[in-house]
Amino acid sequence: MTAVRAVRGATTVAEDTPRHIAAATRELVAELLVRNGLEREAVISLLFTCSPDLTSDTPALALREEGWEVPALCAADTAWAGAPARTVRVLAHVTSYGPLAPVYLGDSAPTRPAQSPR
Repeated sequence: MTAVRAVRGATTVAEDTPRHIAAATRELVAELLVRNGLEREAVISLLFTCSPDLTSDTPALALREEGWEVPALCAADTAWAGAPARTVRVLAHVTSYGPLAPVYLGDSAPTRPAQSPR
């Protein structure tokens, strides 16, 4: 039986340009599929967030230009003291039989601090 599951990932972007955001997004989603043994057809939807310093483009547009036709939503990540710069995060909803592994590329990290410095 196939289950609907979610898997997270993140990457950092070298510069706030449409070209860099697109390249980082494509690499992140491709690696998420490869590491989890998923086909593109397994992706139901994608929820992206970008750190507040990424304003030149959106990850969903980068995938749309590659021919992706799944629902994709972009949102701004919350700004907080110590937040990582130039970061794109994704929550991918997929159909999958087995366990899923999150993917973190570049300088991104799997978890954020429990609380920001005060």
